[in-house]
Amino acid sequence: MMFDRASVIIKDGKKLSFDHVPENLVHRDEQMRRLETLFRPMISGGLPCSAFLTGSVGTGKTVTAKRFCEDLMRYCAANSRQMDRIFINCRIRNTEHGVLIHMIRHFDPGFPERGFSVDEMLRSLRRHIESASRPFVMVLDEVDVLLKSNSRNLVYQLSRFTEGMRGGSSISMIMISQENISDMLDDASMSSFRRANTIRFDRYTEEELRDIVLARAAEALVPGAVDGDVAGLIANIGKGYGDARLVIEVLEKAAYIAEESSEGVITADDARSANAMIYSNVSENKLADLDLKKKLALLAIARAIKGETYVSITRAERTYAVVCEEYGQIARKHTQFWTYIQDLERMNILDTVVRSEENGGRVTYISIPDIPPKELAKKLEYLLDSPIANNECEF
Repeated sequence: MMFDRASVIIKDGKKLSFDHVPENLVHRDEQMRRLETLFRPMISGGLPCSAFLTGSVGTGKTVTAKRFCEDLMRYCAANSRQMDRIFINCRIRNTEHGVLIHMIRHFDPGFPERGFSVDEMLRSLRRHIESASRPFVMVLDEVDVLLKSNSRNLVYQLSRFTEGMRGGSSISMIMISQENISDMLDDASMSSFRRANTIRFDRYTEEELRDIVLARAAEALVPGAVDGDVAGLIANIGKGYGDARLVIEVLEKAAYIAEESSEGVITADDARSANAMIYSNVSENKLADLDLKKKLALLAIARAIKGETYVSITRAERTYAVVCEEYGQIARKHTQFWTYIQDLERMNILDTVVRSEENGGRVTYISIPDIPPKELAKKLEYLLDSPIANNECEF
């Protein structure tokens, strides 16, 4: 029956969602410790606190804020204290009116969409927070979108909301943005928010992305579904961006591709196919623009790596000699072959990595992250068999 077949790869697909908040974040301990330091006055004395999280897309800002708030609520509950949080995506709620409705509906889900002014909604929000008699953390994600819509006054109002508030309530704020918002806030808001409370999120390194892939796979997939080499290949795909979202998306799509095969694991070609569904640097136009010598070198690498994650330059060079003979060309020496590889790497068609071997030597390995080698070989064979390619001069 339809949908009755058991999954062989995916254990819990929800864990591959961007909205999933892992119990333990990978490589964001420093940012979590910084948030803990900044929010200690809220825990010890109920005082309002603030933090500004900034960094490029996919660097873990949102998931860190969510993880911190969940851990904070858990800590308070374990110590018989009350605290609550409200999360607002300002790209979705990008006006003062929209943000305030979202906040009030945290207390009153039936609050109407229309009929109240901003001042009336602020008074209503204050009454709800005072009645709740506990600290609140307001998280404004992508706050730059809100600020660009001339809603600076709301941020200022919220930053001063605790002043004169009764009942032991307070509002702390976490603002998240890819952009530096200091130029978007007026002096009064910046004085409330404090420049020193900025927490920077750098792009993930390739090794960190590999750890993220393995951690997410451990949560979402059956044991053994992804080995270290495939995780490394997925990390290699995302290394130019340092973007955890990209590698998680590649992992998710690769898992669904692997479900259709009989391998029972995610292969390197599954990862490449997933990346090609999202974005590929290897367009047919780019391949067509290669000269004959680079087409032959790339075809040799595609054939040698097929079914594998990486191939050593020695093995690729042996295949290169066979390919040149097949196409009636003279195979060039190692130094020239290495030059072709470097040129192809600069064009973002392949990647290289140097690894230490057990005998103490160092070997260069080649990977093709953006397209399954089998498909790449087919494209190159088609181009090489065309009359134009065959009419190119020998080298």
